[in-house]
Amino acid sequence: MNARANAIVASFASAIKPHSRILDIGAGKGLLAQAMVRQFDARVTMVDVASYNQSDLPLTVCDSRALAFASDSFDYAILSFVLHHTCNPDTILREALRVAREVIVIENDVRGTLRQWFTRAIDSWPALRYGTPPCYMAQPRDAWMKLFAQFPVAARVLSEFSLEYGFFRNFTMALTKDGGRKADDQANSSVVGLPSSVRYIVQ
Repeated sequence: MNARANAIVASFASAIKPHSRILDIGAGKGLLAQAMVRQFDARVTMVDVASYNQSDLPLTVCDSRALAFASDSFDYAILSFVLHHTCNPDTILREALRVAREVIVIENDVRGTLRQWFTRAIDSWPALRYGTPPCYMAQPRDAWMKLFAQFPVAARVLSEFSLEYGFFRNFTMALTKDGGRKADDQANSSVVGLPSSVRYIVQ
């Protein structure tokens, strides 16, 4: 069992139904996928731009900007610390929303110029080893919310958590493209105003 993968899964476990079809985009070593199979009895498909898979699950190397899956092929797509590794996060997110009914996004909440610079340096180091893209951006949650606001989704904050002894502050979002039906179900949630294309719900 991997403590980091388990902590990430715990951040969105409340949103995942058992036996779901899950696409893990940017699956990396496959440890998160293994944890999802174990916890949700899910059917997990892994894709990444390079292969350094350490799990027993198969991984497909592909360009996540153009996924070879039909629309709504999956119940969920997982983007775990993926969007900051591309110059065009909107393209990756658009593809994820095309192939899945709901997208779970886990990202860093990086505040302050010095911390942003340091985060980019630390997070780019594995790229030299595995041949993956470096960290192109380190930004606060509000900046990520502006990205999500470009899409017609209901955006729910699922959790906030820390990794690496508290240095990395992270947040987990569920983006649902069903016209906000889930948002209407959250009668006891507080809704924070954002641009009309997104509904931001704090649980």
